[in-house]
Amino acid sequence: MSRFPLTIPQQGLWSGHLLNDDKAMFNTAECIAFDGKVDAAVLVAALTRAVGECEALKGHFEENGEMVCFVSDEAQLAYGEVNLASDDEAAARGWAWADLRRPFELTKEAPCRFALLRGPGRDYLYSCVHHIALDGFGTTLLFQRIAELYGEGLAGAVPSPSPFGLLDEVLAEELAREESGKNAAARSFWQEQLQAWPEVKSFGEARAPIAAEFIRESRPLPAALWQALTGFADEHKLGWPDLLLAGLSAQLSLSSGQSQTLFGLMMMNRIGSASLTVPCMQMNITPLALALGEALDLAGAAGAVAKAKRGVRKHQHYRYELLRRDLGLVGGDKRLFGPLVNIMPFDHARRFGPLSAHILNISAGPVEDLTIEVQVGADGQPRLDLDANPGCYQQGDLAAIADTLFALLGRWLAEPTLTLGSLKADWLAEQRLAALITGPAHEVIKVRPVLDALCHFAAQTPHKIALIQGESRFSYEALLTRCEQMAAALQASGVQPGDRVGVMLARTPQAIFAQLAVLLAGAVYVPLDPEQPLERQGHILRLGEVKTLITQAEYRHKLASLFEGHTLLAGDLVSDDRLNQPAAGRAVAYLMFTSGSTGLPKGVAVSHGALDHFAAAARCRYHLGEEARMLQFAPFNFDASIEEVFATLSAGATLVLRTDALLESIPAFVAGVEELGITHLDLPTAFWNEWVVSLGAGQAHIPANLATVIIGGEAVYPEQLAQWQRQGRSDLRLFNTYGPTETTVVVTTQELQGEDPTQAQLPIGLPLPGMQALILGAGEQPAEEGELVLLGPQLANGYVGGVQGSFGTLRVGAQDLPVYRTGDRVRWVAGRLVYLGRRDNEFKISGYRIQPGEVEAQLLALPGVDEACVQGVSIGNVRRLVAFVAGAERDSRVIKAQLAKVLPAAMIPTDYRHFDQLPRTGSNKLDRKALLAAYQAGGEALTLGSETENRVGAIWQQILGLATMGPADNFFELGGQSLQTIQIVNRLGAEFGVQVKVSDVFDHPRLDDFCRFLDGKLTEDEESVEMVW
Repeated sequence: MSRFPLTIPQQGLWSGHLLNDDKAMFNTAECIAFDGKVDAAVLVAALTRAVGECEALKGHFEENGEMVCFVSDEAQLAYGEVNLASDDEAAARGWAWADLRRPFELTKEAPCRFALLRGPGRDYLYSCVHHIALDGFGTTLLFQRIAELYGEGLAGAVPSPSPFGLLDEVLAEELAREESGKNAAARSFWQEQLQAWPEVKSFGEARAPIAAEFIRESRPLPAALWQALTGFADEHKLGWPDLLLAGLSAQLSLSSGQSQTLFGLMMMNRIGSASLTVPCMQMNITPLALALGEALDLAGAAGAVAKAKRGVRKHQHYRYELLRRDLGLVGGDKRLFGPLVNIMPFDHARRFGPLSAHILNISAGPVEDLTIEVQVGADGQPRLDLDANPGCYQQGDLAAIADTLFALLGRWLAEPTLTLGSLKADWLAEQRLAALITGPAHEVIKVRPVLDALCHFAAQTPHKIALIQGESRFSYEALLTRCEQMAAALQASGVQPGDRVGVMLARTPQAIFAQLAVLLAGAVYVPLDPEQPLERQGHILRLGEVKTLITQAEYRHKLASLFEGHTLLAGDLVSDDRLNQPAAGRAVAYLMFTSGSTGLPKGVAVSHGALDHFAAAARCRYHLGEEARMLQFAPFNFDASIEEVFATLSAGATLVLRTDALLESIPAFVAGVEELGITHLDLPTAFWNEWVVSLGAGQAHIPANLATVIIGGEAVYPEQLAQWQRQGRSDLRLFNTYGPTETTVVVTTQELQGEDPTQAQLPIGLPLPGMQALILGAGEQPAEEGELVLLGPQLANGYVGGVQGSFGTLRVGAQDLPVYRTGDRVRWVAGRLVYLGRRDNEFKISGYRIQPGEVEAQLLALPGVDEACVQGVSIGNVRRLVAFVAGAERDSRVIKAQLAKVLPAAMIPTDYRHFDQLPRTGSNKLDRKALLAAYQAGGEALTLGSETENRVGAIWQQILGLATMGPADNFFELGGQSLQTIQIVNRLGAEFGVQVKVSDVFDHPRLDDFCRFLDGKLTEDEESVEMVW
């Protein structure tokens, strides 16, 4: 009986075996598939002798880490026979997979077992060996010896001497490497290499613990591809494995977006070693970093691969387990390399006496991420096996990886002088072309300028009502007349084509006249909100280079200190002349300002061509015709107003301007929609949510005259959709819309009335007619999930000031096309786009697009604020903006008051958390994740003076996003805005079953005062009170 210490590879596997709960984790298995029936007795004799000659298989392990080996005549073979119902390889694989999961008791039994699987017409020899005993090459030596002994047994010959070397020789080599300093030199080499290694990337982004059970995609290399591969290798004196690795590197570079790739390369670790004849565990995994230049052709790339392999081969003996430890890459989801590649130049014996045989690979061991195995079969053709961790990949992913590898390598072999850069660029361009997402094919639109359409209806249906507000009504003829006269007055006042004209007017017909008049004069419409802070309005006027401003008397004084240009009162813009000279095509129609990450708003310049196309596409998608009545709901500085005004009037429909009375309560709003005969509504999703709350509380209904509701600005919650659907209006079209300002209002829509409300995320649908979308993942390649990129005629010209930002070009097919990169993450699900969230930290509240960076910049400009972090938080169905600040100023109300001078109400955080110093990461960056996690885990119970105060205060706290509040707190000083006022009274109505109006909150803004008012209401006879909200 001989005793051996563990080899270095065995030490790593022994530790892994002890530490892992799954004791079958490191089992490996293969089947020798015979082409007929074997002589079982002779095969068992050959198997018994071969195993007995293999020192690594005839022992067990002691707990102290030493291996006890027995002499060959004492080895006990674990062997059995199993009858299979069929000869199919699938039957053998199925049985083998089940047995593979049986663990070895390494301290009690030998690390191997065998079975003869007997089918009706053919047999299989199954081998299961723990990786601590043999690697793939060791198994090859064993199988070759079994084949040799089986042939000798059939012939009745004396068994030939064992060809196996001794484990002592392998151990002696290990000791010599350590004593000679080779291990220390290798350790230094790898640590130096690490400095130049790229980030570890694979074909998927997911990471999961190492898996014993994996999914597999097995493919033969196409014969034509194999012939081209070996032919090119022979012609250029290259190794075909290097050509294959060059193709894999190109593919991984495409997938990851990195020019450098990092593979794990399985190495026999036996050339020039005594282990070449010793069946044992000797193989190693060597990191292989490839930095293939974009200018290399195929031969050059393969040569670079070969050179890189030569550079690491000298140090291939240094164990990758030790390297992981040295580099601190042990545990968690840390990886030393990306995909593992195992190209097997060795092969098992293919003849057992008169029978030929081939190998069925069952498992080469556990899979960390993706193992790519290439082995030449008995027919001389290589087979590709992709073994993947099921926590990282799905079966379809593997099929796609194999298909792409074959196609990409085939193309490069067909055009070997193509540079790597050109290969990747051409490939990506073609993939993007094939992956373009469009709207339904039946939607065909005819684009006509919106102002031409207005003129058409003024001529064809002159008396049709175009515009209504209250008792005021304007026909299409009257509307066009007023607008053309105002345009003439603008020209007479000095407005020139291309001038930027600001419009700051209340929601009246005069505002619609002004918008259209600016365009009819060939100028650029710049909407301004009179409710926004003066400083922000000043920024817009300066950034927009506004030359002329149209306003009304009550706003004029606000602008005196901000605007030095020409100010005109809308009521004075009268003329007997008429002007109709609009610009067209790429000429800018309007500017719309959105939040910017630099601390200043950014202006989006939208062309006439984009506006015209959008209006036509919207009319088509919404079925917006002459019979429609659209409520004009949105503020004019929201691009939703563009949809309401221009899509409606270019359809020959009627535009109805809402009054403030419609926002007193949801019931008042619904009553107004009913009374006005509105057929089409375009609402912020947040407002629609409040309508749904009222529906659930039985305080509102859906008017029968309503045909279409368009919502957008933020995500639709499934539970809200379910409540809406319960109203039974299946004929009412509900559109969920999506669209950045940079793509002209709306670019995708999805009808929700028939959607399943149990979906976790509701779709945003498909692009409008004529628009296209791409989902791009790493490396800008098409993906099922990634960034949404938009293409088509609705793209804006860009930002004012020449800033390109997210605008650019992208090669799609043979063309370089203009694109807008939205920064939004989406997924392609069942033929529709599903919105997942932002790639950055942009946030939407009540339809406002908010860049936290702009808010942070304004916070940092305040005295007493040294550090600031602003985050959007969603809790339930309520979205809020939270500020984390450090500095001497601790009074949130002072900070809010200062911000109100420079930011719109929606951009002012409602909740503040104060710190001495904000937490930072190890790289000294603000730890935003830690701040958000602490906030979401926090929250304080509200305890006030009465039950009413507690109930009302809880609603205020939820809607305003506050951690604490007191009886004397003022709703508007706490950050309350118009939409939040609607939300508050709506929730109060549902909670208390009593009528509350928006004006009640304005009249009683303090919590204690409001609660006294509410208590008084609760004592009234509810039936005597008119139910309004």
